[in-house]
Amino acid sequence: MVLINYWIFVIIIILFCVIIPRKNRYYLGVIKRKKKGMKRIMPKELLEEFMGKVCIIALFNDSFGVQGKIVDVQDNWIKVEEKNKVRIINGDMIRDISIAPEKYQK
Repeated sequence: MVLINYWIFVIIIILFCVIIPRKNRYYLGVIKRKKKGMKRIMPKELLEEFMGKVCIIALFNDSFGVQGKIVDVQDNWIKVEEKNKVRIINGDMIRDISIAPEKYQK
């Protein structure tokens, strides 16, 4: 019983000392780049392949991401059309973009 409680305590310490600070370091880097005036420009040539297709966009601060059709890409922003709404997503917060399976394409 004592051994199990010990491991739970160790896992909680690792969570608070390693995993959470690593995630926060990324956000601090984004804020520092913006203060210095540096921009990470998204390559429009790569995103042209995804234009007009239903894609799944994973974000750093969102656990589920966004699924919708990519309509437009300008500067560092992506316009995504979902079923009932249109979203504009900041390119700095995007972790991954993948094309949805063929059955979701309309």
